[in-house]
Amino acid sequence: MAAQRSARLLVALALASGLAVQAQDLVGCRLVGASLQCIPGVTESAQQQISTFRNQISADLELEGAIQQQINGLQSLVIAGEAIEGGLLQATIYADADAALATPQYHWYRRSPDATTWLLIESAQGTIYVPAPVDVGQNLIVVAVVIQDGQVKRIASAPVGPVLAP
Repeated sequence: MAAQRSARLLVALALASGLAVQAQDLVGCRLVGASLQCIPGVTESAQQQISTFRNQISADLELEGAIQQQINGLQSLVIAGEAIEGGLLQATIYADADAALATPQYHWYRRSPDATTWLLIESAQGTIYVPAPVDVGQNLIVVAVVIQDGQVKRIASAPVGPVLAP
């Protein structure tokens, strides 16, 4: 945010002094109409950019860790099938033979490759999902939710996709 303020100040000073401002003069910024748009974390220092992006990746991994929780007796959750519109995807839980798992609820999610958040597919429940036209180009995951030892616990499958058109 401080970098954006500094960049805006530079543009304002340059404009006030009658100098022409080129968007490429401001690293990670561009002038769109009368608005300066800057990408957070982009600086002249490659090392600082790397550090900023590593911090963002660490934050993403922490969010992912909040979803992935240890469910006693559960080994993995896998999606089988082809990620194709109209195809059949099936979620399968692999658990220890002696595991006493409660019956899980399944929630399916979609995310476009350039998005940062998964969106719940409200109509999808259970172990089977048939990708719809809206899923083409999207990645899909399924999350199994159980109540174990009085706590809600979740595990997510690996993503499949992007979903292809038939």
